[in-house]
Amino acid sequence: MFKGLYVDKPESVVVLEEQEAELQANQVRIQTEFAAVKHGTEFHLFSGQSPHAEKRFDAGLRLFVPTSEQERARESARRSSVGNTAVGRVIEVGSAVTKFKAGDRVYCYGPAWELVTKAESDVEPLYEPMTPQDAVCLDPALYAFVAVRDARARLGDVAVVFGLGAIGLFVVQMLKLSGCLHVIAVDPIEKRRLLAERYGADLTFDPTQCDAGMEIRKVLGQGADIAIEASGNYKALSGAMRAVRNCARIVTLGYYKGRDTELELGAEWHHNRLELIGSMPVWDNPLRDYPLWDNERISRTLIELFCQKRLISDGIVDPVVNFDDAAAAFLAIYRDPTHAIKLGIRF
Repeated sequence: MFKGLYVDKPESVVVLEEQEAELQANQVRIQTEFAAVKHGTEFHLFSGQSPHAEKRFDAGLRLFVPTSEQERARESARRSSVGNTAVGRVIEVGSAVTKFKAGDRVYCYGPAWELVTKAESDVEPLYEPMTPQDAVCLDPALYAFVAVRDARARLGDVAVVFGLGAIGLFVVQMLKLSGCLHVIAVDPIEKRRLLAERYGADLTFDPTQCDAGMEIRKVLGQGADIAIEASGNYKALSGAMRAVRNCARIVTLGYYKGRDTELELGAEWHHNRLELIGSMPVWDNPLRDYPLWDNERISRTLIELFCQKRLISDGIVDPVVNFDDAAAAFLAIYRDPTHAIKLGIRF
């Protein structure tokens, strides 16, 4: 038996016991040591305001379509696991596994469970000198990497980042690596602004205390060349439109919640002829640089950047709690994210 973290109903997180299934020939069983939550997506789904609450994504049509009452009933009764990435030691391997042996340290996409069982192809070794914190940050770093490439950030550009969760903080680091002359970061949470400054942001703003777009123009004498909106907040997207110069690019990668109540597309969007780019490297979306770049190449590149310490996770996985306290911590951060960036769970 092992314990795992689950959502059992809207806005409720519980620890449940499960019986491990029989190990298949191609599978690896991992004793989890560390795990992390993906705040934007998991909190969005947890809130019940996701488009998945009433619709399902039809992969053939590439559209959200209404779900039947029976489908909604099945979905509401289904428990969903909490957690995005797990790090641990291999304790058992299937008869066909050749890549791993018992005792190897590994990581994978997986839930916050004491035991995680995955196909060998879905598990990766934890490369030294990468830390468990680095490993659980590979997912937000991937989204940040694709967004920065979609923004076509170049040497000398002035960039502004809205939203300083884990993804936004990696965006700040990558924009600096790309040679941007100035990187400006916007977020209402002081802890995140301070970390962005540590990562190289030249200036930060609290959008609840000022008109960030106006203040950026005062500092620069004009708007930024590019904006990356990483919060999934419609007010932030509106702010990004006000923060950039005419004909600028705005890249979005946040998971927007609810209906649009903030955007005024007849204002800066229309008059400054802005370019809006959706950045989404999953859900069967090809990368804009494909076939030169695919997710496998990006993953290898990110591992190398972490190993070279050109990307750092220090400060991003915060808070870190013991597994027994994880459910309470998840709920506390959902209700008040002021003191958190990315929840880490220690086993």
